[in-house]
Amino acid sequence: MRGYNPDFLDNIHLPLPDFSARLAGEVHRSADLDEQVIAHYPNYSVITNAHIDKRSAVVAALNIDQNQYRRTHRSDRWRTDSRIGEENQLNNDYYRNNPWDRGHLARRDNAAWGADEREAQIASDETFYYSNASLQHQNLNQDEWLALEDWVRDLDIVKGGKVSSFSGPFYAAHDRSITPEGRPLALVPAGFFKVVCFINKDSDALDVRAFVIYQDEEALRDRAGRQRYNNLTYQSTITEVEALTGLLFDSRIYHANPLFAHIDSAARDGHGETITPERFEVAKSKDLMARETPRPVIRDDLVDIYIAGALPSPAGEDRTGEWIVLMNLGAEPVSVANWKLEDNSGQRLEVPPALLEAGETLKVGPLLPLKLGNGGDVIKLFNAAGERIDWVNYLSHMVQPGRPVWFLASRDILR
Repeated sequence: MRGYNPDFLDNIHLPLPDFSARLAGEVHRSADLDEQVIAHYPNYSVITNAHIDKRSAVVAALNIDQNQYRRTHRSDRWRTDSRIGEENQLNNDYYRNNPWDRGHLARRDNAAWGADEREAQIASDETFYYSNASLQHQNLNQDEWLALEDWVRDLDIVKGGKVSSFSGPFYAAHDRSITPEGRPLALVPAGFFKVVCFINKDSDALDVRAFVIYQDEEALRDRAGRQRYNNLTYQSTITEVEALTGLLFDSRIYHANPLFAHIDSAARDGHGETITPERFEVAKSKDLMARETPRPVIRDDLVDIYIAGALPSPAGEDRTGEWIVLMNLGAEPVSVANWKLEDNSGQRLEVPPALLEAGETLKVGPLLPLKLGNGGDVIKLFNAAGERIDWVNYLSHMVQPGRPVWFLASRDILR
């Protein structure tokens, strides 16, 4: 069966990732699998984590040919893969009557390509294995993850229409779990990664974009304590993906990614060098960073002014009824004179000049020329120097007519 082809991109050899020592002991091995670990399917391959609490993919590697997409129908006939064993896969018991979707790791639409419709339909049908699914919250599966998959499918800077991607879950110290009646416990992933590789048609060189999407509040608290709700997408580094997963990617993928980990060898506090991976929030494709993209100056963790809430769907006119609330959660007063709010279309609005004392709020509205989308949007706050002070995004399911969206959790207010 033709699975992931490591030479798919103009014969640039991109092998499946290797495993760190901590991950190697969890990988499922069987004589029924290629190299004892790889299960091949049409256009993609999967390596499985057989740890009793996980039983999900380590990585799903997918080749995409945009020039051979075909119209197919969705079968939804999920099944276990006998080569991997039922005991190493989470079946439908783990997805029934709960908010967890069977999140495709190799997406059906992206795998559904071939020389003709029959070949593409077979590839589509063969994505419906539990080995290719992971516990993904329905809001994430149907929103951020879907948007990322759509971006990959329609990526327009690809030479020859060929893309190779690697996807999978990652876990954290405080993962939630699910225990269907009569079945063993399974951990819910803290989030998911995707590494997208292609030949850039402008540079004629290998190009890479890496992403991490969190769905676990505890993981967010551990790694990014200021975030206010679970589902956030970041463009990230291969270094961070490797740290989260235990996978080890080919060095060509590392060097082709425009984001890197900065090593500070100044021995802060005498404890040796520190490694800080670049990471940027992504809500829409315009937020993506290329190597030449200027990096924003971010002061989120240094200034305690937050975007506390917004009203994207007022009872009356949107033009006059939309508002945003800023809040000072610090101990010192902060002037917001010449500060600006921005939506994800790039429109900006100057914040009324004010001195916010500790605990004070400032309601800004009406918001024109800003327009808050009812289907989800991004709000950014910049100080007078143009440095970003806060960044929030909200999703369509969070918007209710006449009711504000609040971004601050109790731990932010009571810290």
